[in-house]
Amino acid sequence: MILSRKQWVFVLILVLTFIGMGGVAGFVFAATLSFVPAYYYLRSIRNSEEKDREPWDVLKIAFAWGAVSGVFLAIVFNGLGISLLLVFLAEDGTVSDDLVLILSVVIVAPIVEEFVKPIVMFRNTEVRSNIDEVEDGLVYGAACGLGFGATENILYGLSEDAVTAGYLGILAVVVLRTVSSILLHLVATSFTGHGISKYLVEGQPFSIVIKYYFLAVLIHAAWNGAAVYSMIYTDNFSGVLILIFSIMLAIGGLEFSRRRIREIDMEGSNIMSNQIRSSEVSKTWGDSSKWDKSNVSTTAVPKDGTTSPTLYSTDDRTSAQTWFANIDWKSAVGTGIFLLFILGDMLQLF
Repeated sequence: MILSRKQWVFVLILVLTFIGMGGVAGFVFAATLSFVPAYYYLRSIRNSEEKDREPWDVLKIAFAWGAVSGVFLAIVFNGLGISLLLVFLAEDGTVSDDLVLILSVVIVAPIVEEFVKPIVMFRNTEVRSNIDEVEDGLVYGAACGLGFGATENILYGLSEDAVTAGYLGILAVVVLRTVSSILLHLVATSFTGHGISKYLVEGQPFSIVIKYYFLAVLIHAAWNGAAVYSMIYTDNFSGVLILIFSIMLAIGGLEFSRRRIREIDMEGSNIMSNQIRSSEVSKTWGDSSKWDKSNVSTTAVPKDGTTSPTLYSTDDRTSAQTWFANIDWKSAVGTGIFLLFILGDMLQLF
């Protein structure tokens, strides 16, 4: 069974809340607009693996966790976090509304949401047992993020302003978030999932999970910072540019995740692994992810002891050359300028 009894209770609470916000027809409309694209995103991520693709039944568990339990827990803990933040800030006197908005959205929400979304990868035995390749963490993390983003799309699509504008208002909000925010959740949580798979599959210290978790929080915080900027500067042309650039980054993030899954899948299928479902070949992963180590050993050792030809060789290149070659400079420079621009304008608020 995909949903537990507790999750069915969460579903009932969420559905009744959504119906109260936009009515039955509005809820069905927003849910359809939110979950149909999420399914196609998930199918695209799953199909990025050429070998040993993840079973749909298990992916549904991860997706459902993000869509139901993840959202419910995020609502509770975000509320607690913001309340504590207000109590702390109130001791210093008056609090700017813009400051509260920025701190709650850029700090509290990323920390909470990137923590609750991938919990199922540890908590559920079926999901955990299927994470037996490094790229699996990317796939299941993306599934958790997509489920979360789909439900969040309904929440924003049925907001008061959107519902007041009618079906066109709901359509505009959900479609815009479908090509932006939902992809942010996919990409950010896939990073945490990657850290989890390196811990479970490669046996690396738990600190690797914390490392990738904070990376996911940083990505999420940067995105939310851009969103807050565009909200505060609604009449500013630069706010529109930030929104457009954010969408471009989100779409680029989807392609980045798919590319990494294919690359790691190819390395694992043709090179080394410490665990494989086939009984004919024994492999050792080592430290094969380019996210953590640029010099990847690519020598496969068949059972007869001979060495097969390598897919590529890095022996004739220095580690610095290899490191620089693995950087997508256009994305790195563009993202850096993007974040500096946002930070510079935000500092003008205080």
